[in-house]
Amino acid sequence: MKMWVAVVGVLALASGSYSTFVYPADEDSVLPGVRTMPTRRNPGREMIHFPTDDLASPVRHGGAAPVPLPGPQPEMADLPDDLHALDRKTLNRLNTITDITEFAQMFDLQLPEEEDDLGNFSVSVRFGGDGDEPAELASMANCKPELRTVELDLPLDPHTTYYPTCVRVEQCGGCCFGPLLTCRPSVTKVLKVKVLKTTTSSSDSSRRNRTGRRRRRENSVSYHTLSVVKHTACECGCKVQASDCNSTIHTYREGECACVCKDRDEKSKCEEQNSTKYWSDETCSCYCRKPQACGSGEYFSQVSCRCEHLAGRSGIVFGDAEGSPA
Repeated sequence: MKMWVAVVGVLALASGSYSTFVYPADEDSVLPGVRTMPTRRNPGREMIHFPTDDLASPVRHGGAAPVPLPGPQPEMADLPDDLHALDRKTLNRLNTITDITEFAQMFDLQLPEEEDDLGNFSVSVRFGGDGDEPAELASMANCKPELRTVELDLPLDPHTTYYPTCVRVEQCGGCCFGPLLTCRPSVTKVLKVKVLKTTTSSSDSSRRNRTGRRRRRENSVSYHTLSVVKHTACECGCKVQASDCNSTIHTYREGECACVCKDRDEKSKCEEQNSTKYWSDETCSCYCRKPQACGSGEYFSQVSCRCEHLAGRSGIVFGDAEGSPA
């Protein structure tokens, strides 16, 4: 049977649970699970009501009910007080979005509403001093290749001029959300470029020829080839890399973007003495919070946090002793 349906219009949503469309009265078949009702204005026609997913959800007059996207939805995260607490998975998701609305949805934040000149409320940000022009919502400058000015690495030759001295080439630009990440290239390509090289003869320009006219300097013109790095792909990667760690005392954890001390027991012991000592993740050592100057024949001990006598088997030992800072 031929199923021709003419949609006359979309009416206001009734009771927040049904969407209404007008269909021809002679239709004897409708979609499964959809019921029909006669219209008031034209009994010869019927209305078809499509049930929504949430019958109890209120819908504002003139608005549209939200349509859930198919498939699993990303989980909403809690926005911590300290951005260092965000894990890499959350940071990676954050660095793929660009606008404030997506950020608010990700952390289940309610955007502020401000009243416009007509008394209507709208989501916007305004700043005074610039007339009636409203301020626009800022967009995140995500990490990606963009045209940037690059100074050419030209040699310093006497009596030689190079042109041009800088070029525009795609390199990583933008920023990354989170204090642990930075925008860096993940794929690069080396470009060969040619610049004009002009070498001027070192003859004295004040010398004149037989007719009395000043001689012109002779210029030698050629091309000079050099390399420029182009970034074809960028990523938000850790600021601290494995190369920044001391392999003898550190273990690199990419998920934390940090060099972690191998001796965890010593760190725990040091943190138990938090009132007098502190732990350094850079040197993986425990230090006294209040070092003091010691007298002659003494040294300040990082173990006892007080001055100790320099003593040895054969008397006084001059120089660094065990437990003293370098």
